Amino acid sequence: MTAVDPSRNPVNALVQCKAAAKRMVPPTLYERGSAMYRNTLALARKAVIASRFGFPEVLLHFGIAPGDDLLCTAVLRELKKRGRERLWIMSNFPELFAGMNDAAHVIPVDQHGGSWGRRYKHLEYARYDPQLDRGQPTTRHVIAELCARAGVTGEVDIRPYLSLTETERNGAAWASGQIVIQNSGMGARFSMLNKEWFPERFQAVVNSLHREIKFIQIGLAGDPPLVNALDLRGKTSIRESAAILAQARLFVGIEGFVMHIARAMECPAVIVLGGRTAPWQFGYTCNVNLYSPLPCSPCWLWNRCDYGRACLDMITTGDVINGIKQVLGNPRGALAVDKTVI
Repeated sequence: MTAVDPSRNPVNALVQCKAAAKRMVPPTLYERGSAMYRNTLALARKAVIASRFGFPEVLLHFGIAPGDDLLCTAVLRELKKRGRERLWIMSNFPELFAGMNDAAHVIPVDQHGGSWGRRYKHLEYARYDPQLDRGQPTTRHVIAELCARAGVTGEVDIRPYLSLTETERNGAAWASGQIVIQNSGMGARFSMLNKEWFPERFQAVVNSLHREIKFIQIGLAGDPPLVNALDLRGKTSIRESAAILAQARLFVGIEGFVMHIARAMECPAVIVLGGRTAPWQFGYTCNVNLYSPLPCSPCWLWNRCDYGRACLDMITTGDVINGIKQVLGNPRGALAVDKTVI
């Protein structure tokens, strides 16, 4: 069993890691799927990883969604800058870390992270309260919050990272000069109605501009389809989507995973935030962030809203079109990096 070496094939290595651990704990000993079987399997993974690779100096773990892990790339980079070594991360999306030297190993997610002792740092930026249907608002950007909880102090860069090979980038050269668009996040693991703009308004944006510039729709297969856009819903991997964004002229969408991939790929964006979160909490100043500063904003509510989602309703098709034209008026290049001090 091997921990993942990001410079090789992390997906295959992760599969091999899980398979080897299962061979150590045959289901004949415990009922497959039982809590005892799962716990023993997790401990078996840890034992073999530690015997072959030693122990990490820091083991990060955020959640189970890819967006969580992508944000952790910023934490890894800041720890690396400060001379920390043997940085590991617990993730089921090792492809996010391939080609980067910040994480020495990527290991599978299990419920026994705390068994690694003080090395283990479970990160979060906003604990969710299901009774209120609300996350706890942060007082700073979520990346700064994650860095602080990992023990980072001083100045930090507010941006995630993802490294592509030249082959991956060149494979998406056809997307150069086009607009990538994502119109929904309801198929995500943690979907939120209060992030959703209106499908008909996204369609109106495409209808207004498609004769001047081509659109590429990415996202999940169940997202509302857009007419007059190349339909790649559910047809691209994380890294393929990243390569398309690396080549594209700009991204248009909502707060979420793809927004952060676009920033990692130096792709400028027009983001409909509405009022659930504020730009200084989730956005990047290099983007056009369409935010409604109502008295109730930022609310951090997931689905409930007592005001008919007025913050989203007041953002018009014209606002998004004007944002696109603003981005198109600037040359495509490296984006300004936000910085803050912890």
